[in-house]
Amino acid sequence: MAASVAVEEAVTRTGRSSGWRAPSWGWIGPLLVSACAGVLVFHRLGSPHALVWDETYYAKDAWSLLHYGVEHNWRAGTDGNPANRYFLAGHPVAGLAGGGEWAAHPPLGKWFIAAGMAVFGSGPFGYRCAAAVAGVLAVLLLARIARRMTGSTVLGCAAGLLLALDGSWLVLSRVSMLDIFLLVWVLAGFGCLLIDRDRTRAALAAGAGDAFVWHGWRLAAGVCFGLGCATKWSGVYAMLFFWVLVLVWDRNARKDAGAEKSWRCVLKFDFPMSVLQVWFAAGVVYAASWWGWFVSGTSLQKSLFGQIVPGFQRNWAEQHPSGIWPEFLDPIRSLWHYHAMTLDFHSGVTGANPGQSWPWQWPVLGHPAAMWRTEVPQGRDGCHAAKCVSEIAHLGTPAIWWFSIVAVLAMVFVSIYAGDWRAVAVVGGYLAGWLPWFPAAFDDRTMYSTYALPMLPFAILAIVLLYDAVAVAVRERPVPRALVGAAGVGYLVVVAVNLLYLLPILTAEAIPEADRLARLWLPGWT
Repeated sequence: MAASVAVEEAVTRTGRSSGWRAPSWGWIGPLLVSACAGVLVFHRLGSPHALVWDETYYAKDAWSLLHYGVEHNWRAGTDGNPANRYFLAGHPVAGLAGGGEWAAHPPLGKWFIAAGMAVFGSGPFGYRCAAAVAGVLAVLLLARIARRMTGSTVLGCAAGLLLALDGSWLVLSRVSMLDIFLLVWVLAGFGCLLIDRDRTRAALAAGAGDAFVWHGWRLAAGVCFGLGCATKWSGVYAMLFFWVLVLVWDRNARKDAGAEKSWRCVLKFDFPMSVLQVWFAAGVVYAASWWGWFVSGTSLQKSLFGQIVPGFQRNWAEQHPSGIWPEFLDPIRSLWHYHAMTLDFHSGVTGANPGQSWPWQWPVLGHPAAMWRTEVPQGRDGCHAAKCVSEIAHLGTPAIWWFSIVAVLAMVFVSIYAGDWRAVAVVGGYLAGWLPWFPAAFDDRTMYSTYALPMLPFAILAIVLLYDAVAVAVRERPVPRALVGAAGVGYLVVVAVNLLYLLPILTAEAIPEADRLARLWLPGWT
């Protein structure tokens, strides 16, 4: 029933069959696009043989989690410090110093990196392969999400392909940082809510608008958003927006099903359950992600990892008795203190950094972070010039980001004047990844272009929905329909050429300095 209602809604909205009755192509197409994305990501994944940007933190923290269950302290310094040299040489123990180390982010994303290292070793490929897998998975998720929203396998594949052709996605899929894992869980949570929306409307249409509906996929979304927050705290922004949005969806579904007091039904049936399925589930998942920290300093850590290394602030509560809370809550008190320290740190990071950029620069690619740059002498790494440069710039594909500004503004118009729930979801998802950073920017908080990655899939969805709207408007006119189709193909070609031109400065290829400068179009890119 849910599938049939979803198909009917897609036909009404787009004027064509959704194609969901051909599940083989609905999966084969996105999987083929994901395979192409995998080729881009895994090619030369182990290059450069260095710790790029914040890999100096996350790769080493992941190794520590794998061997101790907690982040371990390392010798201080910059990229040339002994800890990094020992780590890259395959002797990380020699770079350790002291005990548990403070970490600026929750542990889950680093556990994923550790999983890759457990399989492929602690070299560059090992500590980057989990991010690469996550990047490919993000392409698959976006293709399936766009397919569900448009009712078109072709448009779904186009959305996945656009993500695979974006430079910022490519760069963050090739380094062991946390942003790509956050992107996967935000997309997965959003996808679960789309399925829940279809099934909720089908259940209410088959019954009554004031009936109770079990939201199983909403619970799955809560788990996904919890995994996102356990990777980076900024995942809470997307969770908050989509939680509010699904309550609006519930109200509209109940109203369409005949409920006279739809909001009262939402408050009675949907709201309490949503708190449990989204917020409580996410909280449980988040707390569980700290399991290594909870067992640190105990005999269980000894049995699991062979030694005892208390996590950072693990014993704080024991050293600071409250006189009120019982002792069995000491680990919770210690973790709360740890989080208070971390929050204070994040709010106080205001130092100038040449790689930083402001939120208003992100949509226009105003100042992408230069994550790696080194000179390459002639005859090395394929350099045939007198001097070459190897660089990794976190630079999105301009043909995507710049055009997406127009598409997002168009979706704002559609949201206001047409009330299309898809446009509302896309605009809201885009803004949830962008607007929360403005208050911090006004406080001079140091931030980087990498923070903009969660905006990207919604920018792409805006492009796809804009194309879909134009295509539907001319579907009965053969010549305009052919022109629109040709324009869509042409746009994909432009995006692909744009990415291929920028590829050397995204993947650390050794190129002459003149070729590098030719790819830096704006002053902020240098």
